[in-house]
Amino acid sequence: MVVLDLAGSVKDFRNAINRVEGLEFLTELLGDPADADEDFFITARDSDPTDKPVPHSLYLVMSNVKAIEELLRLFALWQANPAASFEHGFGKFKAAFQQLVSIRRWGPEDRVRETGLLDRWIEDLEAAGQWISTVVVEIELWFRRDAAQRSAAEAHVEEIVVSSGGQILDRSQISEIEYHAMLAELPIQQVEAVLADGAAAIRLLTANEIMFVSPFTPMSVEPATLEPVTTTTVPPTDRVPGLPRIALLDGLPFANHNSLAGRLLIDDPDGLEEEYSVPARSHGTAMASLIIHGDLTAGEEPLDRPLYVRPIMRPHEFNPNHEQVIPNRLFADLLHNAVRRLYVDEKGGEGVATSVRVINLSIGAPARALSRRMSPVGRLLDWLALTYNLLFVVSAGNHLNPITIPAGAAHDVESARSAATRAVYEATLLRGMLPPGDAMNALTIGAVHDDSLGDVGIPDTAWDITHSGAPAHYTATGPGVDRSVKPDLHHAGGRALYVRPIVQSDVTEVSMQLATTGLTGPGLQVATPGRGGATDHTVFTIGSSNATALVTREASRLFDVLERRTASPEDAPLPDAQYHPLLVRALLAHAGSWGDWEARLGRELGLDRRQLTAILGYGRLDVSRLGVAATNRAVLVAGGHIGRDERQTYELPLPPSLSARAEWHRFTITLAYMVPTAGQLTRYRSAKVYFDTPDTNLAGGDRVQGNHIMVRKGSLQHEIVQGTRAMVFGEEDSFPIHVECMDDAERFGRGKAVRYALVVSVETADRTSTTIHDEVRARLRQRARTAARGRVQG
Repeated sequence: MVVLDLAGSVKDFRNAINRVEGLEFLTELLGDPADADEDFFITARDSDPTDKPVPHSLYLVMSNVKAIEELLRLFALWQANPAASFEHGFGKFKAAFQQLVSIRRWGPEDRVRETGLLDRWIEDLEAAGQWISTVVVEIELWFRRDAAQRSAAEAHVEEIVVSSGGQILDRSQISEIEYHAMLAELPIQQVEAVLADGAAAIRLLTANEIMFVSPFTPMSVEPATLEPVTTTTVPPTDRVPGLPRIALLDGLPFANHNSLAGRLLIDDPDGLEEEYSVPARSHGTAMASLIIHGDLTAGEEPLDRPLYVRPIMRPHEFNPNHEQVIPNRLFADLLHNAVRRLYVDEKGGEGVATSVRVINLSIGAPARALSRRMSPVGRLLDWLALTYNLLFVVSAGNHLNPITIPAGAAHDVESARSAATRAVYEATLLRGMLPPGDAMNALTIGAVHDDSLGDVGIPDTAWDITHSGAPAHYTATGPGVDRSVKPDLHHAGGRALYVRPIVQSDVTEVSMQLATTGLTGPGLQVATPGRGGATDHTVFTIGSSNATALVTREASRLFDVLERRTASPEDAPLPDAQYHPLLVRALLAHAGSWGDWEARLGRELGLDRRQLTAILGYGRLDVSRLGVAATNRAVLVAGGHIGRDERQTYELPLPPSLSARAEWHRFTITLAYMVPTAGQLTRYRSAKVYFDTPDTNLAGGDRVQGNHIMVRKGSLQHEIVQGTRAMVFGEEDSFPIHVECMDDAERFGRGKAVRYALVVSVETADRTSTTIHDEVRARLRQRARTAARGRVQG
């Protein structure tokens, strides 16, 4: 294994590598940026050097001795004479060599440096010591294009594990995302050797076939309470007819609960139900309850379709009332098999639930390896979404550890609230999203400090230290890969209270722990298994999992809207069903905004728009704007395909009632697309689709909220232009939106196309105009009639 450390990156370097016999490009990683010097520096627009840090890219290749010699020969030739001629096909190495810092081998320390393995082993030994006899690790191998080489690599790693007294628990190869991994159990003596003598002390960490070794910790959740008493009046129903639209991959629900009876289609091919005690079925029950009914306190209408449920959790081995993701399976492989089963059976026939268009994933992986690289499960969801045309709604994750604040701020709730807000922000690197929340083709959801319970009596022993309606302190924060916008949206996850601290005179800091509110609230009210088999009990819960389930519920409502026929034959039909998953993702983001978050957090924390975008995403979802018409707002939707170097222009008719009026108005543009990915590269996207900078002069306003660079980094672009300047336009003028496609990580082939969805709206205050919807609709109808006459005449 050879590492080429480049200052910057060379887009075509991979192609050059693959032209050398014996060299195989495996992956690109982000290295640590270095200070500028006389050899490597970033230039300004006027070409002068700057002192900005220089980014490093680590290009990793597998090689044999002959190939290494060839690579070194070319490098020596270039060093001797940069103008020297290279053989045909090797010329692109010159550009790479100009930025080459070093060549070295990938070593044991590299395999564990950013996975957290050593820190985890130290914690485990300190916590359990002599009680631990084995540890479980996830081994990610270099993905080789040749199947025989992959088999040989796997056999060698297995031999190393078994010879050390360990065993292989699971293994997986997913070629489509270039994933090759093994789950291994190692004896504690291996851990002790590494901690005593370094990573090179055991054979496993010196094996050339291995890329990373990570601690394996399947996600575990505990019930809000073991003594639920609150009851619900939701009556049981006969079996709900129809086909499922939503799939829930989670714990096994308590199917006999009154609010769930007759509404679930449970698919349990692993036979987990046999050992799944009813009291342990809390998380899946809660998520199913939220998707079907929403917050039970709100008393909303249930979904009218059955919910498909695939259990991928089981009771915890040592805490039987807790649940955990199946502990002897690789998470990526578990998800891969569960999703494929929906659409394709083992023999290639039809799957068990091909009608599913939305998948709710309110669980994830608590440990993250190499935060500067897309996680394997993130890559998997991106590929599955593209392959099966799905909308994944994914939890950003929770960080439920205590919040540490200065002792001087813990004497009153207002001071504690301000200090907690700052403490949470300052720890954002440690409170990042959990996989697969980094997936670009998924809609990732964070939690808002809100629920439907209203005012509740807070005991003297607890404090509410979160601003009302603000991002919850417990929710994970972004940004995503390559500083893309993540989480995409925030929604109600339940209000969390914290135990009021007792401040000792000799301490400088105090820790504020989450208070238990499962019995009385606040929080979202959800169904739960009851004592003695009771089928009507509920609890109050918090979490980004809750917010994710509620957004999934809203997604189903939007599918209902898109699947209805248009109200009038004069109106153009809604886009074809192939665009519906993307349209729903775009419509949900379109209803998001920061509200007062920018003013409050920007002032309190001193953050600029780029920093705010990283933690706020596209803001809070306003469900009142979903699928509902308004006289002072017009919303247009479109779907299409676009190829490399294409531009497609949409024209939003400008409503005459806004002409020459210096009143508040807003244009909102949201674009979602199914990003094709390049799994080997840090930049990751094979192509990028985006809409060009909105014409703020024509719009009579300014861009607000999300940072204009970050909104183009992922596969969901959401921008708002608003203002009070008078708009000057003619009777037939339109607001243009230019959608474009270009290469990103690699050359996107001619003839290929990217599917996208676009949502555009224009609105103003009620007092300014109540005819915008009708004005835009009339203009569109006139366009349709004109186009129809042109086709007839033609």
